[in-house]
Amino acid sequence: MSIRRRALVHNRDREAEILDAAQALFAEKGFEAASVAEIARRADVAEGTLYLYAATKRDLLSRVVERWYAGLIEALKPAIAAETGARDRLAAFARRHFSVFVEHAAFGRLLARDIRSEPGYRDSALYRMNRDYTRLFMDIVRDGQREGVIRADLPLDIARDLFFGGIEHTALSGVSRETLGPRARAFLDVWWEAVRA
Repeated sequence: MSIRRRALVHNRDREAEILDAAQALFAEKGFEAASVAEIARRADVAEGTLYLYAATKRDLLSRVVERWYAGLIEALKPAIAAETGARDRLAAFARRHFSVFVEHAAFGRLLARDIRSEPGYRDSALYRMNRDYTRLFMDIVRDGQREGVIRADLPLDIARDLFFGGIEHTALSGVSRETLGPRARAFLDVWWEAVRA
């Protein structure tokens, strides 16, 4: 392996270590309470080195959430592809979205309460990733309309907002690993009654 290639691999490894440390501290302490110095110590790098990978703590948060979101989208695709029919695909989507708030509760709360309210959010990579994520949902709803199982006159923006807002509100009110399945099914049953043809 060439020196340049080794340096590139080392830089990617270092970046992953920094993002892992930041993610852990943001989850443990929250964004405001986690300091750049703590993140650098956890990643075992000098504080100045951290700034080679992110200009600010907010930039670091964005990078962490972008990485997390990319993984979420990639995990969702095979889960919904494994199902047939719009209702079953939406049930898989609902389970995965509920699981975000159980397995990654701190990031679910950060996304729902903090990140989306930031100035400039609509111009960010995170916003574009959120659009990609919700587009997967919208495609399923449109498929359901074509299949004749979802109302053709359904306002898609309202259906989307009720789906994601309802899951976030329900999950942030308290969903555990034990209650995730039943709560996701109960939620989808209620939502489905409003949208089915």
